[in-house]
Amino acid sequence: MNKLTVFFGAAVLAASAAYADDTSKKSTATSATAAFEALDKNADQQISKAEAASDKSLSDSFAAADANGDGYLNKSEYVARTKS
Repeated sequence: MNKLTVFFGAAVLAASAAYADDTSKKSTATSATAAFEALDKNADQQISKAEAASDKSLSDSFAAADANGDGYLNKSEYVARTKS
């Protein structure tokens, strides 16, 4: 009986950790989306170099984050930047 209790306890802990990690990822994505929208001053769904200039870190890494090289960051490029 004791081994069974330990097994179920470990299973519950593992499930809790997986849930917490998933929740954390969703929270990070939500934060990145909110930050993207705040930086996108003209609401055209992309961040220009001029808009990025208000955030030094983003401005410094703009070229690397601009994966398709079009001179703008779309939401997926911006979110990918926040994950690295």
